[in-house]
Amino acid sequence: MIDTLATRSSTTAVRVALGEFRALAGERAAVGATAAAIAMSPLLVPHGLSNLAPADAFITLALATSLLWVGMSGHRLRFPYGIAMALFMVGGALGALAGPVPESGIIAFLQDFILLVWCWAVANLCSSSERLRTLLAAWVYSSIVWAVLLFVGLAVGSSVLTGQTTSEGSRTALTFGDPSFSANYYFVSIMIIWATGRPRHFGARIAAYALLIAALLSAGSNSGIVSLAVGTMVAVVAGVYRRRGGVAAVTALAFVLLAAFLLSAKVSLQGIQEAAHESRYGFIRDGVGRSDASEGQRATLLAESIRLYETGGPLGQGPVSTKTRLDHDMAPFVKEAHDDYLAALLERGPLGFIGLLLLVSALLAKGISIVRTPLSRGYETVVLHPHALLAAVIGSLVSFTVYELLHLRHLWVLFAFVAAIYLWGRESRAGQAP
Repeated sequence: MIDTLATRSSTTAVRVALGEFRALAGERAAVGATAAAIAMSPLLVPHGLSNLAPADAFITLALATSLLWVGMSGHRLRFPYGIAMALFMVGGALGALAGPVPESGIIAFLQDFILLVWCWAVANLCSSSERLRTLLAAWVYSSIVWAVLLFVGLAVGSSVLTGQTTSEGSRTALTFGDPSFSANYYFVSIMIIWATGRPRHFGARIAAYALLIAALLSAGSNSGIVSLAVGTMVAVVAGVYRRRGGVAAVTALAFVLLAAFLLSAKVSLQGIQEAAHESRYGFIRDGVGRSDASEGQRATLLAESIRLYETGGPLGQGPVSTKTRLDHDMAPFVKEAHDDYLAALLERGPLGFIGLLLLVSALLAKGISIVRTPLSRGYETVVLHPHALLAAVIGSLVSFTVYELLHLRHLWVLFAFVAAIYLWGRESRAGQAP
């Protein structure tokens, strides 16, 4: 009898040990594949069918291994931004059925769903501070490598690495296919370096900042420059709030606004644009130097879009329909909406627009919460300055007003980081299991 009980106990122990080993192996596979997918997120060229890119192969592998990890570990899944994105996606589907390009609407629906699942996978994987540490480090060091590759490309004249095209002049796009996409990636990377304090050596961190800022400037993206300015201001003020409280933060904000007012009164933006237009440096001419023309194009597109909204149906006309409708109406300036907020209203109708507003509200609420609430369970040693993540979110949301960025893979990783810290990293959640 005693021998039988001992045998059963040994068998149970072996099964438990085997289960733990499988769960650990599944976790390591999921973390490794997800880290690789994050590192490869800039690899968006060449484009394939339905805008599939090489980065999507890595994301697919990461999703598969994450699903395997969930099955082995029994992790309780969370689904951040689910309601907002459901409204956004349903609005797009209804608009597609009513609009001129239903096939594109179906593809957009699938793309939105995959991005949301990608966000969920990263967020749930980051329910452990150590896993979050690994994925943040993967972003930081891979972004530095990508920036180095950009300047290697500039040095050797490789358009494959620089992403330079005839239409964009000397502006760089790396492997994103669009200079503004790459500029947003550099901006978010700068903020993640700020948030994590990586690289740990101060001199190396300063060098990384300088490298990424130079890469952002080489993209000649005005939206990227504005994001960096807004994000830096937000990070500084939020950092003061986190360390010194509300009164100090209001004081810091007042000084920032006063400095901005004095600077705008003394510096002529038109003069800067004219000087940039005559600059001997191509990326300045093609970037800041084209600001006036870019603003004129966006004003024209806004006027045309307002007319499209007035003539469109209550459900919208479906994703990627703006350019098709403008072309059909023989508008003088035919282009996509170039604005995530306007695109949501025109193409996804009021329902999709409400979904986008809910997504923005959720991002801001979570970002503000991780700044206001102390972090615990090891997250405080991983994210040293959470206010920089809030700055990355706000800077990107500002760019949404002049460019369609919501479909970028790396942004959904940022959203996942914010959601994970909100769900598992705050002090009030310290008693919850990962």
